[in-house]
Amino acid sequence: MTVKTWRPTVRAWLRFTAILMTSLIDQTDLMTLEPTFDSHMANVTVKEMATAILPCSVKFIGKHQVVWTDEWSTLLTFEDRRIIDDERLSVERPFIKDWNLHIRDVKYKDQGLYNCQVNTNPVKLKTVYLRVQVPAKILNNASTDALIAREGTTVTIICNVSGIPMPTVTWHRMLTNEKGEEKKSESFCSGTNKIGMTGEVLIIYNISRLCGGIYECEAYNGVPPAVSRLIRVSVEFPPEINLPNDRLGQDTGKETILECSITANPQAVGVWKKNGVEIKTQSGKFRIEPYTEDDQHTIVLSLRIMVIEPEDYGVYTCEASNKLGTDNRDMILYDYSLRRPHMATTTITTTARISTAAMTSPLETYSQRLQQQQSSYHGSNVVNDQVQRFEPPKPSYENRGSKSSKENRGCKSHVTSSITVITSVTASIALISDLKLYKTFIPL
Repeated sequence: MTVKTWRPTVRAWLRFTAILMTSLIDQTDLMTLEPTFDSHMANVTVKEMATAILPCSVKFIGKHQVVWTDEWSTLLTFEDRRIIDDERLSVERPFIKDWNLHIRDVKYKDQGLYNCQVNTNPVKLKTVYLRVQVPAKILNNASTDALIAREGTTVTIICNVSGIPMPTVTWHRMLTNEKGEEKKSESFCSGTNKIGMTGEVLIIYNISRLCGGIYECEAYNGVPPAVSRLIRVSVEFPPEINLPNDRLGQDTGKETILECSITANPQAVGVWKKNGVEIKTQSGKFRIEPYTEDDQHTIVLSLRIMVIEPEDYGVYTCEASNKLGTDNRDMILYDYSLRRPHMATTTITTTARISTAAMTSPLETYSQRLQQQQSSYHGSNVVNDQVQRFEPPKPSYENRGSKSSKENRGCKSHVTSSITVITSVTASIALISDLKLYKTFIPL
């Protein structure tokens, strides 16, 4: 055998010997090493009704055995088998070194310490603390459902909750906006206080009708979901009647409607009375119709009189009552024709004749207005609604016999009388010479 032939054989033999020796050493170490945990303590937090996984990973288990116990040393599992009669428990081994304890549908009573133990001498163990969180819950039997209170009293609203950790209660008031949509609001009536460690009690002092409605209590402790409860508060009060007007006039033979607004809780019974006697609708002359307003506690009661006769005038009473009280208001229906103001008829007699040419003059037009006003204010007597006006004295003229004076007598006479009237009414207008100012002060 040549040197080149046996050299590879020696190399392969040496490699095999080294692998064999290493394997023997590893087996010896495995037989001598103690089982160890990946950690000695763990905390697990889980929500109620979920599955809790308690981890336990052991290295170098060898021939040792693994068991799970609770804080009272009750044996739960041995190796991968369940010992106690609780089907929710099992040991799951996703890897060969894992011995995880699974608890399905975990409950709050499952919270506590659990030990993963290996039967070494002394016993080695890993402690796992299981914390169970319970979502917020409202105790319906111990909470306010619906509440009816009288106005002015003190109201207590209770929202009893439970959960781990303890939930915080937030109160809202459901308000309706202009569109009819309900929205949450944290604004309350004056005199509203929250008491208790987490505000589970809401107290409203001296409650008014404006404080009625729907209240919502919302409980949350960081564990979803949050829960809420709606509580309706109804505030009762006696009737109150409002009239749009307390006097109404109408002519005989016409139709008319009398209305009154009634606000009450519980709803009041309303009637119309005439001279203390309740009005019946069997005759067909009267018709009583109720209809609602935007306010849920308010109704409008209308009395329709088909044809008014003289005996229908008088005092009408709107009366409403419920279990808390009674209210009434009076309205007077009178004959409007007796109170209608008398319209006088005036007759104006014109004593001066004005030519067509003279009427075209702005000064003459204005003088006519002034003469009419002056005569109506200073020279008129009212007798039997007829207006009689004094005629102004005719002016005297010089040179009556001249031709020019005769030709211009009509126009001059009118202008002179106009100037006289203007002077008697206001001197300032007669002194205006500027045409612009003249147009400003004298409307055409």
